[in-house]
Amino acid sequence: MLRFYVEVARTAFRRQLIYRWANLAGLLTNIFFGIIFSYVIIALFHAKPVVAGYSLGDTLRYTWLVQSLVMIVLTFGWYDLMLTIRTGAVISDLSKPCDFYWYWFSRESGRNIYYLFYRGVPTYLAGMLLFGFGAPGDWRYWLAFLLSLMLGASVGIAYRVLYNAVAFWFLEARPIGTLFVVIALFFTGSYVPIPFFPHWALVIIQWLPFNALINVPAEILLGKVSENALLFELGRQLLWVIIMTLVIRIVIGLAARRLVVQGG
Repeated sequence: MLRFYVEVARTAFRRQLIYRWANLAGLLTNIFFGIIFSYVIIALFHAKPVVAGYSLGDTLRYTWLVQSLVMIVLTFGWYDLMLTIRTGAVISDLSKPCDFYWYWFSRESGRNIYYLFYRGVPTYLAGMLLFGFGAPGDWRYWLAFLLSLMLGASVGIAYRVLYNAVAFWFLEARPIGTLFVVIALFFTGSYVPIPFFPHWALVIIQWLPFNALINVPAEILLGKVSENALLFELGRQLLWVIIMTLVIRIVIGLAARRLVVQGG
């Protein structure tokens, strides 16, 4: 069965290779917004050399990491599951001799790997070339970052499946999905770096699942998470993976019991 899920992920990866021009357009969009945000940050640091313990270089790295990772953990416009629910094709997925959630998890894992190499790495390299902020050289940061990114991507997949599953109850659920994405973007640091939030807000945000998506991996790679706090942050990410997976299983279980397909 594990081989089946690996093949599903591989097929999803290959499917994404077809959309080269769409990926190029998305890559240019990430770079464009990275440049805009970078110049806003540079203007901010003209007034204050250090903000919340972050230097200009740290903040530029953070900004470009967010642009690099956003499509890996929070794919824009992902309504694949929602569309299968609207058309009734979801019944085919539910009838497959495999776990419904792990099937979609495998599909999205393959897509995430594609975005890592074809969107994430090129975006960060573009930021390095344009603003010369470099990259952390300590292999321990990279190892912890990759583990944290894997956990964050797992939370992101569960989150996407969750807001797509709303279509089991609503005929037109895409506006609800868009709302879910906008909320997630705000609390992942896509608009304002999470470390720049007031202390009272940070206390709340750090316990939300959105913090696990991008902020934790980014802070780990930047060396902003101490060795004593590293296991705690990874454990908090793992906790959200477990919670979100359980929530998804409950939601899909409820939806499957009420699913009605017209014509049969």
